Amino acid sequence: MMDRLCFGGLRLNAGRRIELVIVDDASPLESETVAVVRAVSDWADVIYHRNQSNLGYVRSANKGFSLATGSYLLLCNSDTRLSPGALDRLIEAIDADSRMGMAGPVTNGAFNSKLQTANNLPVPLKSFSDTEIARFDEFGRALALQTGRFLEAGWLLGFCAMIRREVFESIGGLDEGFGFGYLEEVDYAIRMRRAGWKLAVVPNAFVFHGGLLRSLQFAGPNAGSQTNRSFPLRTFFWITKGLFYLVRKYGWKAVGIPQDAGGAAERGF
Repeated sequence: MMDRLCFGGLRLNAGRRIELVIVDDASPLESETVAVVRAVSDWADVIYHRNQSNLGYVRSANKGFSLATGSYLLLCNSDTRLSPGALDRLIEAIDADSRMGMAGPVTNGAFNSKLQTANNLPVPLKSFSDTEIARFDEFGRALALQTGRFLEAGWLLGFCAMIRREVFESIGGLDEGFGFGYLEEVDYAIRMRRAGWKLAVVPNAFVFHGGLLRSLQFAGPNAGSQTNRSFPLRTFFWITKGLFYLVRKYGWKAVGIPQDAGGAAERGF
């Protein structure tokens, strides 16, 4: 699935030669991952790293950042699929303003992010068939025809985000105190804004997030509805841990920080 979703989407955006940094967090599927790495080497410059033990999302992401050499760093989960042209539009948003440090796409069923939820999505997938994935690619192409301004944001979802290299060089990587993840992107946004960087949502860049299929209905009027959520206990633990860590760093004003940039500014971030 990783090959057809994540790498398949990246290949659709490989009009330019890209550097692909793959961090295997000690998964039990090492041989399959290595096979995929070989398969994508014809259209990408691949850097492959395997952790000796399971370090979690945050530390693995930072490892990827440290290995990357490009001017733009795309943090991208393995269960995502970039629609055609999405990569270029995220880069265009970064290039539009010298202080634009991070750009994020719209996606399916981002229940905690109104700014990043795409409207008029196709019906939900029942599987990951090529036909169904193609429907989302088609939706992405149609969305790309829209011309719209970038929407400045207070924070961005971390499943897929384009980061200017200078941001990483100036404020460092993600805070590894967030352990296996959740809310580390809110912390990173606060640090960015305090350092004078901006963040933006790119409304005509669509990235499909397959992981949401496990917990949400992501299209239609009931997208993100409570009845469709099914978080595992482990996920709840890391969300709660991340929340308390965020509060410990910034106080309770960090809880519920609005995603719109104006509201974030009003709250002192």
